[in-house]
Amino acid sequence: MNLGETIKNLRIARHWTQDELAYRAKITAANISRIETGKHGPSTQLLESLACVFGMKMYQLVALAEGEKLPVAPPEYDFTEQALLQNFRAMTPKEQELFMALGERLASAGESA
Repeated sequence: MNLGETIKNLRIARHWTQDELAYRAKITAANISRIETGKHGPSTQLLESLACVFGMKMYQLVALAEGEKLPVAPPEYDFTEQALLQNFRAMTPKEQELFMALGERLASAGESA
């Protein structure tokens, strides 16, 4: 099992620095470095925290480290205009109608605030 390498790969896939992962997991970047290089293993509590940061359960993170093929959440959501438009076009006409009504409601609520 190569837990450190798995954590490093998940971090890199999300374009996070060790400092950013450390901040999200509420530990130091030095601890992240020691875990990724295999100098120290994370405690059960830290392993659970890291798994949560990556959007998975602890058993999923361990299984991934043991070579199991698990789907990994996308690193970040894409909120570019092109991606949003593509998602809108993929909606059914009813979903588009509801989405537009929600947008209008949110816009009018913002104007009255």
